[in-house]
Amino acid sequence: MLVLLSNKASSARRGIIISLFWLFCAVFSFEAGAQNIYYPKVKRILFLLDASGSMKEDFGGKSKYQLAKALLYHIADSIGRMNRNVQFGLRMFGHQSPKSAHDCKDSKLEIPFSSNNAYLFRQVMEKATPQGWTPIAYSIFLAANDFPSDPNALNAIILITDGLENCDGDPCATAILLQKKRISLKPFIVGLGIGQQKGEDYFDCVGTYYDATDQQSFENVVNVVVSQALNTTTAQVNLMDVYNQPTETDVEMTFYDNYSGAIRYNFVHTMNSQGLPDTLYIDPVGKYDLTVHSIPSVTVSGIELVPGKHNIIPVDVPQGNLKLKIEGSVGFSNIQCVIRPSEEKDILYVQDFNTEQKYLIGNYDLEILTLPRIYRSMKINQSKTTEIQVPKAGSLVITASQPYIAGIYSNHEGRLERVYEFKKMGKRETLDIQPGTYTVIYRPLDAKEAVLTQTKVIIVEPSKIAKLNL
Repeated sequence: MLVLLSNKASSARRGIIISLFWLFCAVFSFEAGAQNIYYPKVKRILFLLDASGSMKEDFGGKSKYQLAKALLYHIADSIGRMNRNVQFGLRMFGHQSPKSAHDCKDSKLEIPFSSNNAYLFRQVMEKATPQGWTPIAYSIFLAANDFPSDPNALNAIILITDGLENCDGDPCATAILLQKKRISLKPFIVGLGIGQQKGEDYFDCVGTYYDATDQQSFENVVNVVVSQALNTTTAQVNLMDVYNQPTETDVEMTFYDNYSGAIRYNFVHTMNSQGLPDTLYIDPVGKYDLTVHSIPSVTVSGIELVPGKHNIIPVDVPQGNLKLKIEGSVGFSNIQCVIRPSEEKDILYVQDFNTEQKYLIGNYDLEILTLPRIYRSMKINQSKTTEIQVPKAGSLVITASQPYIAGIYSNHEGRLERVYEFKKMGKRETLDIQPGTYTVIYRPLDAKEAVLTQTKVIIVEPSKIAKLNL
């Protein structure tokens, strides 16, 4: 998180920080006993303090540097004294070389991360003198290595500056690097008198920009910074129906890292006791792609969570049900149905008969794997159940006096269509076949004359055995 701050300490501000801290502690107490909840054991905030020459300018009776210096100290003091799980660090830039030196590598980690170290902030900042240039991008780049390698920590960068990059660096590229490597929260930038439009235009690719025009506006910034850096980030996934209501549920979901594609979280979507989508606790660092494993699946890409806030992620997954049933049969069936989106060749799903399955609303083509195969088209409607029934099969038992080449055919609009083929018929063959009238065309396997071909007709009824002797 990159944030720019400046303000003098006040009892009101101290009250804000203390209140937010106790809220943070309450959330920690709740989460510490929960399982499968993202919660960092350590929260680290690195202040990037602009100490370039322009920070000596007056800003409401004091220099910008004096205001920023006072605010940093009081944040580190108020939060650090109350909880050692919060660590602060300080990197300064523009303070080691005069402006005439044009030093675009004037950036130094002055205070490594530690707990309860506000006294170091006071000592270091009192000794520094604003004087140099503004290497923002270079400082952000170096800041990526200021954080210890710790997967159980949440890292934030708070940038304090009154100007834009003047060393030809690219803050956008460095901020993206932080996101790709999941090093810190997405930056927040608060400009010290930069101007709202100018700051937004320049820092839009880096993060969310706030412009502070007076000391009172810094009060608001403190609230945003502290709450978003320290408070818990939550989310809920609203699975929207066709009426734009979050009524869909009980479907698996996967959160992927947007940059690497790595799987980050798996959840089964659940409604809580209030009938609302359940709250998820997710690492706010980086972007996510969310796949809802409906049929077909739905993916939303580039999801960014607002740190310290409750985020709502809507996904359109209106669904209805398809019920496949064999007449007069219950329980398991070995008959299956191939489901394809209408007029598409790719198989979407294979569903067993005597089961019910949810699909996204729309039109589908069915290929029922009976003998012979049955083809249907149907429509899935929101929250409705579409039922497809097929008759219960009969059994065709063929007894042969000798090996035959044979084919079983159905009559479709006056033309024979092959249902089944025997390359070499055994003495006894049994087939489960749909009710209907069938034509059997056969010839002795070793015969050398086509005239020996014969034809017989057999009627198959549901749940009955039809016998044919050849």
